[in-house]
Amino acid sequence: MSTAKEINNKLDEMLLHRETLIELRKDFDNPEFGLEDAETGEKVTKEIVLNKAQSIKDKIIEDLNKLTRNGQNCRDMFTNDYYVNDVMQDREIAAQERANKLFANLDAQVAEEN
Repeated sequence: MSTAKEINNKLDEMLLHRETLIELRKDFDNPEFGLEDAETGEKVTKEIVLNKAQSIKDKIIEDLNKLTRNGQNCRDMFTNDYYVNDVMQDREIAAQERANKLFANLDAQVAEEN
């Protein structure tokens, strides 16, 4: 895998992590919401979850720094005028966007029937 793809994957992972954390914070605002530790079965507090989320974010940033040698390895990688996009990745993204729209429309249809 090329360095650009690896960096893109890590950045995508960071975005997904951020979205998940936003949803989790919304869930924690609900007083009935609770999480349990998979190993012990004890209830987990919001602080424990946020600390774990921060450690995951730090790990992603550490991986990005290793890939890019703290930003030295990727200068002008994404701003190069002669950089050619990965056509296969563009196709995958377009297919995913079409699937997301299809599922959103199907969900809307089912909701209207109820």
